[in-house]
Amino acid sequence: MNIKRAIAAFALLACGYGMAAQYEAESATLSGTANVVEDANASGGKAVDEQEGDISFKVSVETAGKYLVKIHYKAGSEKTNYIDVNGDRAGELYFAPSTKYTDATTIVTLKAGENTIAITKFWGWITVDYIDVSAYESQAFAICNAPVNEKASAEAVKLYNFLVNNFGKKTISGIMTGDMDGFTEGADFKTHADVADVYTRSGKYPALVGVDLMNATGGSANQDWFKGYTNKAISIAKGVWKAGGIPAITWHWRPGNEEEFYTASGNDKSYTTFDLSKAFMTGGVVWDTLSAEYKTIVSDIDKISTIFLDLQKENVAAIFRPLHEAGGNWFWWGAKDAKQLAALYRLLYERMVTKNGVNNLVWVFNPSTTSGTEWNPGEAYYDVLSIDIYNKDNDHSSNAGAFDDFKTKWGVSKVLALSENGPIPDVEKMDADQAIWSWWMPWYGTWGSTYPAQTSNDVWKTNMADDRIVTLDEMPGWDKYTEANSGTATCKAEKIETKYNGDADKANGNKQEGKMEVTYALGKDGALINYTKLPDLTKAKSISVEISVNGSGAVEDGVWFGLAFVRNGMTDSAWTWEQSTSDGCWLSQKESKTCKFDITIYKDEDGAEHPIDIDNLFSVVFVASGEGFNGTVTFDNLIADDGSVISTFDEEKSLFAVSEGSETTVKSIKLVSATTAIKDVAKASAAKFSTEGRSVNLTTAKAGIVSVDVFGMNGRRVATLYKGNLNAGNYAFSLADLSAGQYIVRVKGAGLMATQPVRIK
Repeated sequence: MNIKRAIAAFALLACGYGMAAQYEAESATLSGTANVVEDANASGGKAVDEQEGDISFKVSVETAGKYLVKIHYKAGSEKTNYIDVNGDRAGELYFAPSTKYTDATTIVTLKAGENTIAITKFWGWITVDYIDVSAYESQAFAICNAPVNEKASAEAVKLYNFLVNNFGKKTISGIMTGDMDGFTEGADFKTHADVADVYTRSGKYPALVGVDLMNATGGSANQDWFKGYTNKAISIAKGVWKAGGIPAITWHWRPGNEEEFYTASGNDKSYTTFDLSKAFMTGGVVWDTLSAEYKTIVSDIDKISTIFLDLQKENVAAIFRPLHEAGGNWFWWGAKDAKQLAALYRLLYERMVTKNGVNNLVWVFNPSTTSGTEWNPGEAYYDVLSIDIYNKDNDHSSNAGAFDDFKTKWGVSKVLALSENGPIPDVEKMDADQAIWSWWMPWYGTWGSTYPAQTSNDVWKTNMADDRIVTLDEMPGWDKYTEANSGTATCKAEKIETKYNGDADKANGNKQEGKMEVTYALGKDGALINYTKLPDLTKAKSISVEISVNGSGAVEDGVWFGLAFVRNGMTDSAWTWEQSTSDGCWLSQKESKTCKFDITIYKDEDGAEHPIDIDNLFSVVFVASGEGFNGTVTFDNLIADDGSVISTFDEEKSLFAVSEGSETTVKSIKLVSATTAIKDVAKASAAKFSTEGRSVNLTTAKAGIVSVDVFGMNGRRVATLYKGNLNAGNYAFSLADLSAGQYIVRVKGAGLMATQPVRIK
């Protein structure tokens, strides 16, 4: 008897009764460059490298319905690929980077009997071991019965009410507008080329029309064409609302004086260099309200707010989808950190609503993938959750995989929408797959695009004529709309506690005007200062602090800083010195930089590594070492990577104290204002050097006197590899005479100043 075949047959049978069935990738149908590879870590010792190809599994189930699919895979970097079921696009699935096999999950709709589940290349390049298929019971929605903004205008409440009442029953038809050159401000919105195109194809007008505020901010916003574009977009929004339709507003945000919203990843020929991370205090999600980036952000938010306030005066409500495709690195707001984007969304909401009084919006949060839950700003900040999906021409799949992924990974408390698409999802397929989106909105056909044409006229007509699709002529009219709200869940009682108080000069209550200035007279043994008022750091992995040095006299022409914790021994009498294993931070006597310290591991006296007792700390300590140094050092914004603020040094009680034994080397610790603190010294240009094995490789851009020194981790110099004149060129210096251990290599001179840690084995 074939044991393997018998096990597989049992697995197939078990799937029909709720147990998981496993399907090996090497037994699947492969196309393109997908190929079977030997892998000792894979099930059965084999797996499939997808590369630029596709992997198609034949799956059998006894009953039709929803099924959970787990894809056991690994990937060298993040990837997104399509999931197709029986030839239809079920959705896109995000595969997080993992060097070991892990699972990505999605929900699919299967028919009774044999089905095909295909992993189809979008980005490709994942290694698949197998898939598991098991029965899935869909959870019912529990939608809040009012918008998240408790001060929402009567019009916004009606709009939200309408979305909730129709969700799960009908889908609202939509279209995005693009080119405005052929449209006259104040004209009937139905004369816009993109709106008229839908009528030509289907015989009906869409109930929802999208416009963009992309030209309302940015370096050219005040030029006539750009102002004209924005005015026409707002004219359309007003016209749509007054005709009983729904304006849907997107904001491709050009920040400040920038001309683009794309990053180099989105458009390598024309892109913005605006860096969201610079609007925060280093290492977290606390706003640096004195930064140019923060001021740019709030200025732009205020400009946009005036547009919505103008609509509000005319009793116009709208759907608003800011920071869209969150997590996509093609836009500056999603290019880096998920927590910082979430903080930006919250700031946008709070400033517009709390400070500026914009209350006529239904808020949408739009992640780039349904797996991107880490980008979530919090349910209290949005009413609708949406996704953008562009299928191939004439693929009218319901995109049920994305719909069900939202329910599984984000919960069932929000209305779900398809906020951008190419071909429209067919109403029959949405109904059969139980994936009835609140609305769909194909992207425009003007400006040379072809998105409305990706749906044939026959499909346009069939869908727009169906009672389950809402068109403009079927809208009741907002003056007449009085239907009671049909939300299925009572809204959460708790209110949003605004972190910004609607005030651009405050963030989390911190004015951010101070710095801690420490005056040192360092000897051979260095100096310690400590702080005991620590927040909960159990979720933090690192701490950052801004340090500026202004002094002279150091034997090694600089100061080294380390960070340590003292474990609280009050309960078990085990006071422990736990110093970060980070290399510390070396600054010259006229330098400023942000120093980052790992706070997960320390070494004991025997060199063994242990986790830092982050949940049982007494104090944090700064260690300063730089024999002969006399001068001042300022510290600012001591913040953990999870956003926990240890101190922003804005008041006396937030200052460190001199540790016992350092009274002679620490002359004073005082609070100084940011304006009177020592000015940041421009960072020296980075030296082009690297360490490899027992060699230091250096490239000098110009001739000059250069010193290459090696320091121990206590800040003391242990060797000088070279000191003298060098011409521009490439050089190598040997570390062969140093014993095993960890060191800091410093290159200085000829316009160069840089340090780099090196571990010699």
